[in-house]
Amino acid sequence: MKKIVSILLCAVLGVCALATLTACSEKREEVLKLYMPGEYIDESIFAEFEDWYKSETGKKVTVKIETFDAVEDIQQAVEASKADYDLLCPSDYMIGYLISKELLVPVDKEIINIEAGGLIKQEYLDTSRQFDPTLSYSVPYMYGTLGLAYDMTKTGKKIDSWEALFGNEFAGRRSLKKSIHDAYAAACLYNARDNILSKTGAELKATVQAVFEDTSAATIESAKTALTAVKQSAEWDVDNVKFEMAAGTSDVAVALMWSCDAGYVMNDYEDEDGNEQAGNKNLWYVVPKEGGNVYIDAFVISKYAKNVEAANYFLKFVCTKDVALKNSEYAGAISPVKAAYDELYESYTGDDEAFEGTAEGWKEMFIDMMFPSQETLNRCGVMKDFGAAKSELTKMWSNIVA
Repeated sequence: MKKIVSILLCAVLGVCALATLTACSEKREEVLKLYMPGEYIDESIFAEFEDWYKSETGKKVTVKIETFDAVEDIQQAVEASKADYDLLCPSDYMIGYLISKELLVPVDKEIINIEAGGLIKQEYLDTSRQFDPTLSYSVPYMYGTLGLAYDMTKTGKKIDSWEALFGNEFAGRRSLKKSIHDAYAAACLYNARDNILSKTGAELKATVQAVFEDTSAATIESAKTALTAVKQSAEWDVDNVKFEMAAGTSDVAVALMWSCDAGYVMNDYEDEDGNEQAGNKNLWYVVPKEGGNVYIDAFVISKYAKNVEAANYFLKFVCTKDVALKNSEYAGAISPVKAAYDELYESYTGDDEAFEGTAEGWKEMFIDMMFPSQETLNRCGVMKDFGAAKSELTKMWSNIVA
């Protein structure tokens, strides 16, 4: 209502005098525009940043945010529409695409250098090099993995393989992501299982990564076969299955899921209607033994940014410990900022009371889900843009979800 009144007031004043209308508008160089997923940043930090930026530079800035539903929306906004945003928050494969199309501005390393002073956990710097080889364009914001969430009361056992998703045991009681990158990755890892399971150590990690980069015609056809085989006996989910599994209102026993979503409903959470719900500690999560995905969501500066200086300072600000902690707690994910990561790890591992009444091994599972061990990361690859195979994969996907 306040927005409506404000708009009407400016309109009336504009009729009276052009000078007053101009006064109603903000100077673009004093605005920092963000474009990122919804409910992924604690907006209370915006006012803090505005004060901090003033103290650092003597300049005024106001932070504004617009949100998107799918990472692919960024490609449309920047490449097709040349949209007026300063900072974007895409995932790894989209960052690689934007770099390849020269749609990003390099980060000012005089203001924020993610390689300096152990600012970012080394393993996530290494992961970032998969899509930003020189670490020139991106600042890691959150990380997580893609694997399987399952309800132990429905499976009756622990799950450790993609077989649970693509085999016959849980037909009619499984869920796949209605996302081309996620579903394709899972199918390809399942199809390559014999080769992957024969490897260990660095060879294992390289083999899994090669799966994520394989878009050959034969691999696409094999993935299509695997996905088509489960098409009629699986629920195809966007974002609801985690709530259904947590509430026990679904027959789904096992689901393709991001670790942040699984962790969100294992602890007390807000449901789709904003109501507080008790977390479901019958839910478990695993990165299958045949491999999974480690993802990095990062901030990048758009080629069409109008306030590059404030964008760089915002990147520095979100990498401070206290701000990274706030955003981690708000988003239900873990920041790769080392100081924040270490404090969160100590908090989780030292809080035995939070794990009272859980099944044997549940605490260890939860900790590894939130803070993946090197053993887990060794069987995780990084998603890449589909490149020249994008049209073929899009065609395949259209046939699957039709």
